[in-house]
Amino acid sequence: MFRNANLLSMATSYAEANDCDAVFIGAHSEDFSGYPDCRPAFFDAFQQVVDVGTKDETQIDIEAPFTEWSKTDIAERGAELEVPYELTWSCYREEEPACGTCDACAFRLQAFQNIGVEDPIEYAERPDYT
Repeated sequence: MFRNANLLSMATSYAEANDCDAVFIGAHSEDFSGYPDCRPAFFDAFQQVVDVGTKDETQIDIEAPFTEWSKTDIAERGAELEVPYELTWSCYREEEPACGTCDACAFRLQAFQNIGVEDPIEYAERPDYT
């Protein structure tokens, strides 16, 4: 819990040191139930923290473009854009293969199944969500 605050803090520090204009995070609507730091209100509040906690001349926007999208919506749009999903990672575990059972893997696998596309990464377990 509260993981996104830590990740956004580190990303904002990096962004400020490198004169970046924005930090993007891929939280989505299905994350809301278990993770309060995935909700739009959290990102709005964190934007205020960034505005107050960085130099006056710094302008870094916190962008969370998928907060109103489901994981299926995201997977579908990515497939349309030919996202190289084999280069992406959702699992909470650090090493390959992805576990296939954590919440992030479950959402991802179900999303791919919903759009009729095979997820190209390897999983230790690959549950069937039909």
